[in-house]
Order: sequence, then structure tokens, then C-alpha cells
Amino acid sequence: MSLLKVTTTDSFEDDVLNSPIPVLIDFHAVWCGPCKASMPALEDAAREFEGEIAIVKVDIEQEPKLAEAYGVRSVPTFILIKDREPVERFMGQTSRGKLASVLEPHAGGKQ
Repeated sequence: MSLLKVTTTDSFEDDVLNSPIPVLIDFHAVWCGPCKASMPALEDAAREFEGEIAIVKVDIEQEPKLAEAYGVRSVPTFILIKDREPVERFMGQTSRGKLASVLEPHAGGKQ
């Protein structure tokens, strides 16, 4: 079972903004090759940071208002939300190492 949760406009506030832990949002599309290639790294990160950082997926075609609200112009775009505010943003196919370097400083309540 995947630890990656799909969020929608209806559940975004609960899933992301009101989360007690930081949340990495993966803005993606089903037709996006780099998005698909990033999935194994995202699943590994979700397991490694379980309970410390949540990872949610937003399909930009299903949820265009969320993509617009966060200025997403290409996929994949990753935005880390902490205390309701974006604190990290990066784009393009990602690796396990890149995810670790972005997420580790925000895991476990570290500043």
C-alpha cells in the first residue's frame, strides 16, 4: 500500500494546510514521463519520513485551481508546506537523494 495520498480541492485544507507535520505536494499529470519516473523516489521518501513529513499528490488536470493557486506552470513541481506556508519549491524529475536533501532539514521538528 502506498503512503502517497491523493489530495483534492475539497480535502486540501485538512490534508495540507492543517497538517501537524510538513507536507510535500507533488503536482503531477498522468501523461508526464518525469512524474512517473519520480514515483519510486517519492514512495521511498514517504516510507523513510513516515510520521515526520507527509507526501501528497495533486493531479493538475483534476485540480487546476490548486495548481493555479501555487503558480504551477510545469510538472512535476514539488512544494513543501510547513505551518501553512511554502518553504521549499523545486521542479523536474527528482531522485531519492534530492528528496532527502530537501526533506531532512524539516523532519522531526528540526528547523
